Amino acid sequence: MSKYKAGNILTSFNFAFRGLMLALKSQRNFRADIIIGIIVLIAALWLKVTRIEIAILVLIIGLTMFAELVNTVIEFIVDAYFGNKYSILAKMAKDISACSVMLCAGISIIIGILIFWPKIF
Repeated sequence: MSKYKAGNILTSFNFAFRGLMLALKSQRNFRADIIIGIIVLIAALWLKVTRIEIAILVLIIGLTMFAELVNTVIEFIVDAYFGNKYSILAKMAKDISACSVMLCAGISIIIGILIFWPKIF
């Protein structure tokens, strides 16, 4: 067995939980995504949106958080590879990675408007 391979499923969950805690401690945008997601879900329950709409909201919130985590990983890898030195390729990779989060956030806003607008107005 490789020294990088988890021995069992509980060890794998422990690694994932450590990653979650690291992201929560070090990534302000990830914390903001979680807070906004919770607010959106509370508003959805308060406005009595359908279960399908809540499922869509949970899916898009999860997708945005996933994009944020992947963006963070890409930034860490690029920084490690380039030793925190400026590189146009590093900048391009990080900018495109950040764009994926912005795209998910934009789609989330559009979906939120489509779901909440009829309930509010």
